[in-house]
Amino acid sequence: MHRFLTLFSVLFLSLILGTELKAQGNTQNSTTATSTKDLQNYTLEQCIEYAIENRVEVKNAQLDNQIAKARVGEVRSIGLPQVNASLSLIDNYKIPVNFLPAQFLDPQAPEGTFVGVEFQPQYVGQGKIELQQLVFSGSYILGLKAAATYTQLSEKQITQSKIEVAESVSKAYYSLLINRERLELLKQNYNRLDTVYLQTKALYENGFAEKIDADRLKVASNNIKMEIQNFERLIELSDMLLKFQMGLQQEDNLTVSGSIEKLEINESDALVAQIDPTQRIEFSLLQTQKELNLLQIREYKARYLPTLAFFANYGANMGSSETKDLVPFASERWVANGAFGISLNVPVFDSFEKKYLVQQEKFRLLKTENQMRDFSRVVNLQVAQSQTTLQNSIDKLKFQEENMELAQEIFRVTKIKYEEGVGSNLEVVEAETAYKEAQTNYYSALYDAMVAKIDLQKAQGTLYTETETK
Repeated sequence: MHRFLTLFSVLFLSLILGTELKAQGNTQNSTTATSTKDLQNYTLEQCIEYAIENRVEVKNAQLDNQIAKARVGEVRSIGLPQVNASLSLIDNYKIPVNFLPAQFLDPQAPEGTFVGVEFQPQYVGQGKIELQQLVFSGSYILGLKAAATYTQLSEKQITQSKIEVAESVSKAYYSLLINRERLELLKQNYNRLDTVYLQTKALYENGFAEKIDADRLKVASNNIKMEIQNFERLIELSDMLLKFQMGLQQEDNLTVSGSIEKLEINESDALVAQIDPTQRIEFSLLQTQKELNLLQIREYKARYLPTLAFFANYGANMGSSETKDLVPFASERWVANGAFGISLNVPVFDSFEKKYLVQQEKFRLLKTENQMRDFSRVVNLQVAQSQTTLQNSIDKLKFQEENMELAQEIFRVTKIKYEEGVGSNLEVVEAETAYKEAQTNYYSALYDAMVAKIDLQKAQGTLYTETETK
């Protein structure tokens, strides 16, 4: 016995150490295999496609779907044949003693005396193999249907995860694209103002302008230079955000293609012909949840039905006072036994347990139906809000675009007047400041309009279908 325990301990420790070493090896291999990715000139559709393939949320939703499918197999296996085998070798090292009247064994024994008798051997062996097959169970049939419906629910949750990923990636993509365009315009503004500053500085050095004129332009030029540096850092943050939304590592390389000229925002985007809540994935999820509630109610009710099963077993047992008799198993000391039959389990009374289970599930069904009815109101409000926000953003974008064009023209004319000597550099600085502010307002309005368009598409249930690249 001591040697057996020692050997078991060694095997157990070897198994644990081997498992840990294997896990460490897998971790090291996975770490070594990780490499920096290089994604060049990615469009919005490509960014969304990559994010859908790599975001943890989508991967986990897909794993939940695999779990649901495995659950279907688990439930199905309950109705398939179940075979179990067992073998036990028992050492009754301290055999219990039962007391019998001594006269049973010795008629000459004094009356009222007892003698201890052992009624079982020290060594006992038992072996058995058993087959069980479920013949009928209403609860099993409905449980199988519920498991399959739960798989449909998990598939719809994958779609919901993809929609959320498409939304977050789109907003991050537009933010990076617009900030990149704003940086280019700031650089152009800096070059134009710096040219005016160098011209004014040359005039001052030749005695044709005052020093304050050159200093005023230099201050404005430095302000733009500082904004350029700030925007370069902002673009880095926008790039980090897009990488995060795509499921990339920050050390990965990513460049995006596209320009704001291709960002189409017009009046028709804010038009909604018809609001259909059934297009929303949330409504489809509620429908599936309702099906699960109904199936669960039927499953609870099916528990009132009897359950019929078939069984068959075959085995052998033995008993001896010597350990050598335990083996071989074909020894004549092993006595075979077997049986087969059917078993019918009829539920009679469970203190109303199933009744209250059905009541609970009916209340859950009512909650789901309430959510489905209220969902139409929610969608109508979300669409109305998103539509109004988008329309306001489009109107604001038009005004800001007009203001930016006017500010650009004012700056151009002011610069020409100054170069021809009929204007002051203060007017140039003020015109440049107004132009830069108009640019900022325009691009802020453009981003707001793009976000409002995405929100409206999501509210209508058309966001993912429009950006899907399959």
